Amino acid sequence: MNRYPPDAPVEVRPYQSRREGDTAVIGDDLRGVYLSIPIEGLDILDSLARGRTVGETVRSYEDKHQESPDIEPFLDALAEEGFVNPSRADAVAPPKKERQKWWNLDWVSQKAAKRLVNTPVILLGFAIIATGIWLASTTPGLMPDATALQFKDHYWMYIVVLSIVSMATVFLHELAHVLAARSVGVKARIEIGNQLYLIVGQTDMSGVWLLPRRKRLLAVVAGVLFDLTAMSTLLIVLWLDHSGVAPLPEPVRVVLNALVFSYVIRFIVQCYMFVRTDLYYAVAIALNTRSLMADTEAYLLNLWRRVRRARVRIDQSAVRRKEMWAIRLYAVLWVVGRLAAIASLVFITIPLIIYYGGLLGTLLFTGTGANGFGLLDMLSISLLFTLYNGGGVVMWINSLVKTRRRRKAHPDRVLVT
Repeated sequence: MNRYPPDAPVEVRPYQSRREGDTAVIGDDLRGVYLSIPIEGLDILDSLARGRTVGETVRSYEDKHQESPDIEPFLDALAEEGFVNPSRADAVAPPKKERQKWWNLDWVSQKAAKRLVNTPVILLGFAIIATGIWLASTTPGLMPDATALQFKDHYWMYIVVLSIVSMATVFLHELAHVLAARSVGVKARIEIGNQLYLIVGQTDMSGVWLLPRRKRLLAVVAGVLFDLTAMSTLLIVLWLDHSGVAPLPEPVRVVLNALVFSYVIRFIVQCYMFVRTDLYYAVAIALNTRSLMADTEAYLLNLWRRVRRARVRIDQSAVRRKEMWAIRLYAVLWVVGRLAAIASLVFITIPLIIYYGGLLGTLLFTGTGANGFGLLDMLSISLLFTLYNGGGVVMWINSLVKTRRRRKAHPDRVLVT
């Protein structure tokens, strides 16, 4: 039975669209669903939305393109995502209204958000970042290294304070995304997710894909710009302390040094181009590619299979030449990101594990902690490590298992996640 009779109209749900080159993005802001489709597909959807029947739409397409569209699978795909119904008689159920959460700043108007996210504010941020970089590069010993996280006394106090402040700064990072999205008229919501084995905050602002490239880029990089500005501000404060202009109490100095290096770690994680970080999305927007990560991983997998002389290859013949150039370029960044992850593991994570593992081992096997390391210190470290890294590992393994199952089921396909 034909689900889309030629003489029947199709119910089309209200949508927004943006044309760019030979593709288009359609979206339903109320449901938070966005799709990238061929530009010809948008012509079909626009025709149906104007009340034309399926037959009239097909004839209009044939007159314009001199070929018949494979319209039924296309409409099935749109129906699966809730954009169309086969008949006007089948009403599309309205989306359930989500409960507003104050931290998503739904109560902040676009006009108010623009007062905080605008050209003068951004230029001020760049000036602070430039100042921080200049001070760090010209003042020996100002920029802390990994030892800033290796506390020498009052372990549990420093660890708890740093954890609380770090969580607050992560929240502010996500709020920067939300404000930037609100400033361009897009709603956003903060979620908890993972990057590899790390639990991270994430901001869902899918609606930005309907905006021009410049506005998309601003919303995507807002968090990184906030982090760099905050880190540079802390470096300026530490420079004032270092130069004797405004001396800091030792506990404050210890926490600020640790916080600066935690910002360094976050920026390194942003450079993990093999996961979808803010910088990944910024590069994808700049290169104007549709599925950069999936296509790059398929390209690298084909290279690996070529080395192994495997027969099964992923067909990338449909990828445009311009996009293939971008994929090859990003493949280099993907590999560099892997190397950065390995380097941070070797030079940051493992030394920290050895340091605190040594303190824990000394306490457990001798009953006496080194440098005043006691039971409360051990419990605080163990609890935070278990909650943060343990939860991240579980989420990471779950995502790896799902990806492996999909890859095993479809070895010749590009997997978009």
